[in-house]
Amino acid sequence: MRKVLLTTTALVALGGVSAASALDISGFQRVTYHSWDDSLADETGGANDTKFSDEFRLVFKHSVTGDNGLTASGYYRTENMAKSYTDLSLTGDFGTISLGNYTTAGGWMYNSHIYNGTFKDNNNQTFANIGTSGYGAYAAIADGADNSITYTAPAMGGLEFMATFMDAGSAAGESDDVTEYGLAYSGAMGDISYRLHGIQAKGDDTTGTNGDEQENQEFGLNLDSGAFGFRYTTSSRETNNTSGVATADIEVNEYAVTYQASDDLKVGVITQSRKDGLDTTNNPKLDETIFGANYTLMPGVLIQASYVDFDYEGATNNSGSQTNVAFRINF
Repeated sequence: MRKVLLTTTALVALGGVSAASALDISGFQRVTYHSWDDSLADETGGANDTKFSDEFRLVFKHSVTGDNGLTASGYYRTENMAKSYTDLSLTGDFGTISLGNYTTAGGWMYNSHIYNGTFKDNNNQTFANIGTSGYGAYAAIADGADNSITYTAPAMGGLEFMATFMDAGSAAGESDDVTEYGLAYSGAMGDISYRLHGIQAKGDDTTGTNGDEQENQEFGLNLDSGAFGFRYTTSSRETNNTSGVATADIEVNEYAVTYQASDDLKVGVITQSRKDGLDTTNNPKLDETIFGANYTLMPGVLIQASYVDFDYEGATNNSGSQTNVAFRINF
């Protein structure tokens, strides 16, 4: 839901603005109750396995269109008045050029329901040697990071293309720069619509000596028919040392089925498996299943719920479950 806060019809001599410039404000507030149980040692030490958390998102958007056919737009988003995303874009027949940390190839063309936050799942744990479960299968590096420049090609039938370059400055004579490329194709076969996509992302070593150069890949398939949706995403996040030798390769496979049961209710099941095939010492592996539901109580008011079951094997094994129930109001 959007609210137009301010509209101005002033003409700007340079560029010949002919359309009104409007500032839109939107966002949401959400409070979530979490309850969890796992097999770690603190479970027997009187640890409190329930809590409330709150989230607040505020989004500002505005745009102006000139007589020359160009559209300039701005975007600013803050999460709990802390982390922020920004974007300044110029769109024309050539496509769109974006500056900021919001519009990136990896952050826009991804496929993962977990990375998207489709259902309220707060099992955002970091498991030793295989990363954080709350990201699902993804390749993005520049999404929400330092400022970057992104080119989005104009629509070409069902083909989409984006390219991102992030310049993060330099340390110890080495640049921590990132490049991302995304390509997708959408179409339909009878009553079934589909989308295929791929993302390639590469991040330089952060200092030149840390041995943390990133080479990520992501591929996915969407199939939708009526109220049913299916997604498969696979990703690989490879870390290379200063000699270019891979020291870690976190592989993630994510499957999801969603069902729009009614206008007000959407349910889904998501599974992900994570492992690092290069870690033959700990052989880390995570299997996780998420059952989620979003229910619209009335326009702009949602009840979100999820149940998560996970099993981790590694240096310290851990398995358990978590239940989340959230109350969210959009504005």
